[in-house]
Amino acid sequence: MTSISSTNFTLSSFPPGTHTWTHLHFGAPMRVPVTVPLAVARGVSDGPTCLVTALVHGDEFEGPAAIADCFNTLDVSNLSGTFMGLPVTNPWAYAGQSRNTPDHYDGLNLARQFPGDVTGSRTQQHAALLYNWVTETLTSEDVFIDLHSAGSQYEYASMVGYHPTGDESESRSLVLAQTFGIDNIWRIPESPSSTRTFNSTVARTGIPTVGTEVRGCGALRESDVADLVTGLRNVMAHQSMLPDSAPDEKPRPVHTTHQTSFASSGLFRTNVDLEASVSAGQTLGHVYSLKGELVETVTAPIGGVIWAIRRFASVRTDDLAFLVATQQSN
Repeated sequence: MTSISSTNFTLSSFPPGTHTWTHLHFGAPMRVPVTVPLAVARGVSDGPTCLVTALVHGDEFEGPAAIADCFNTLDVSNLSGTFMGLPVTNPWAYAGQSRNTPDHYDGLNLARQFPGDVTGSRTQQHAALLYNWVTETLTSEDVFIDLHSAGSQYEYASMVGYHPTGDESESRSLVLAQTFGIDNIWRIPESPSSTRTFNSTVARTGIPTVGTEVRGCGALRESDVADLVTGLRNVMAHQSMLPDSAPDEKPRPVHTTHQTSFASSGLFRTNVDLEASVSAGQTLGHVYSLKGELVETVTAPIGGVIWAIRRFASVRTDDLAFLVATQQSN
């Protein structure tokens, strides 16, 4: 496979009818350059670009599988525009079988480093080059899709999210979320961490953007992969990139989420399951010491539905315990 520098990347390098794997090289100013695989399918007809990324976290495996399955079934003779898939966004985390870049590099969570810092550590430099590549490649007529799942320590209800950017891009991103085909629509609440994600920073440049979460638990469920592939094709059909039947565009209720985190460390035992309805103040679980002493009772911050739950029982202070979803009023 060939390799192309992220700083010299142009879609015109790929003639109409291209369906290939190549490599994308992230070099200077990175002190340790890295090369990652990139799938490119360019249709015989002009059209927008759909760029899909996965493995921003190294323990989220549904995304790369969905990119490969979608790419391998694309017929460029029926494709208008370009599909690109970057299945391994953080190669060090993937190689280390960890959520974050391993500690012997810098231990950082790539999803909290955007738009990056070219003078920073390895993960921060990589974030800067990724952000520059995406925002220089895509326009407001294109689509950015960032595939995530709950990873190895959590379980999430399947959801597709967009960011409250307060512009036309937000409206278009909501339409893409409704089009994707997953029923749970997530208006991602603003916070210091959420505004530093890959999909949030790209969305704030005016590029229509959605991100997904599926169940995770370190697994690779075929039903989750199939849902993501269907969603990618639905978005491309909506963008007139594919001749597929018009996707299901039925209005789905929009939800926001409220996070509860642990105030202590210990062993966590939950009282509720994923997608359970809960009331404000309801006991959701307990944290115990190794001697079996109760250290913390975790309660629901608000009434709603459990959309995320901690499954890895060893917990530390400030780890996410639950996400509780509530429907937004019109």
